[in-house]
Amino acid sequence: MKVAIIPADNTKPIIVQNIDPGLGSLQHLVGGDVELVGLRSLDMNMYLNEEGKLMSLPRNHRATVLCQQSQAIRIDDYICGDAVIVGPFDGEGGDTDLSDVQQRLLYRFDAQLLDLHEGK
Repeated sequence: MKVAIIPADNTKPIIVQNIDPGLGSLQHLVGGDVELVGLRSLDMNMYLNEEGKLMSLPRNHRATVLCQQSQAIRIDDYICGDAVIVGPFDGEGGDTDLSDVQQRLLYRFDAQLLDLHEGK
């Protein structure tokens, strides 16, 4: 399954890679039990570590901004730890690959935040 990984470390880029579909792969990528955040306005879903805040994982600024812009979390909430983005659910409720358009959107989003951070 094609996913995007948004590292909590802002110095690392968002990467798109193929993973084995299923819970085990997602848990490995986020470092624990997963929580789902629906990014409905973008037709994507985000998985994150369910206990990221309790484990004092680093804040993930990019995942937080993406969720806030999608109105998936409150403006005063935030995401901790690495996040994994997948496509929308299929007709049976399973995850789907990110489309090429969704991948380009995430890369542009990453570049725009980097530009803002660098004052461009």
